[in-house]
Amino acid sequence: MEQQPSLCVLRLSALGDCINAFGLLGGLKRTYPQLELCWIIDQRFAPLFCDEHGHDLIPLIRLNFKQSLFKVHSDLKQALKDKQEPFTALLNLQTSLKASICSLAIKTPHKYGYDAQRSREGQRLFVNEIVPSPENPHVLAGFMAFAAACGYPIAEPVWDFQLDPYVIDKARCVVAHEKVFALCPCSAVASKNWTTEGYIKLTQYAQSKGMCVVLLGGNSALEREVCNTIEQECQHEGQLINLCGKTSLRELAGFLSVAKLVVSPDSGSMHLAAALGTPVIGLFARHDEQRVGPWNFMDLNVSVYHKLAQQELKGKPVPWRYRVRTPDAMSKISVEQVLNAFDRALARYRI
Repeated sequence: MEQQPSLCVLRLSALGDCINAFGLLGGLKRTYPQLELCWIIDQRFAPLFCDEHGHDLIPLIRLNFKQSLFKVHSDLKQALKDKQEPFTALLNLQTSLKASICSLAIKTPHKYGYDAQRSREGQRLFVNEIVPSPENPHVLAGFMAFAAACGYPIAEPVWDFQLDPYVIDKARCVVAHEKVFALCPCSAVASKNWTTEGYIKLTQYAQSKGMCVVLLGGNSALEREVCNTIEQECQHEGQLINLCGKTSLRELAGFLSVAKLVVSPDSGSMHLAAALGTPVIGLFARHDEQRVGPWNFMDLNVSVYHKLAQQELKGKPVPWRYRVRTPDAMSKISVEQVLNAFDRALARYRI
């Protein structure tokens, strides 16, 4: 009896990269319904990829990296012990050493990894198939190149979060406004954040356009401080709701899905908005927006990355993974640039 084809995808983190990986897996699921899929993921991000009843949208193996790497590797072996046949292939979409160590527990004759341009931390020592980098520099295009390399090309990513109507209705009830502008001001890396002063002026501008501003973010001290400051400065300018630290990942998706427009620096929220089909303006200075921007709305990005990178490298070619070193790089984005992008988005999407 011929073995059912199966792919194991290894992408542990971060949230934005997991959202892009979910798009790849969704494309594979739709294009090849006979294909058995398995996704190995850091358990912190797994709740986004389960429905409201706790069912995996893609079969998941959750790993707890609060434990030692040895224990994580052992847990993964245990989780895979009942699989009778090796996977057709492993797509190791993460170049970290911890991902490579995890890959040792996965039985398959074909372990796909990045080429010299994108590989790092010795990943090429753990794979036996090399995926050429595509012309498109975007991380997700690189993920899709893995699918093509192993014989399962997809035309486009597919995101289906299967949000329960209750989650969306709850978001609509909380906001109760037709024109919702969601501001997600913080990334997990503080140096990727725009200035609080800039966010305040943007919030006031959105309020002047008759929009309800919803502040969204995690529960870190920095995120709460930024959102609280914006709230204090703007609460009397128009309708504003501060939900920072008050939503689960699925609830965050609900609020982003009812928003008409989102602004965010390079963050998981930015990628989630794009995956949900909500227009999002991404703000970039440290990283190349062509590499890590919101897949569905690359035309709305505001970026000073290429200008700063050229200055730092003195005109030399910019490597694919280059990170701008300037400490206050994001402050180089002007309020005028962001407001112009905001107006452009309002006109383009008839908001």
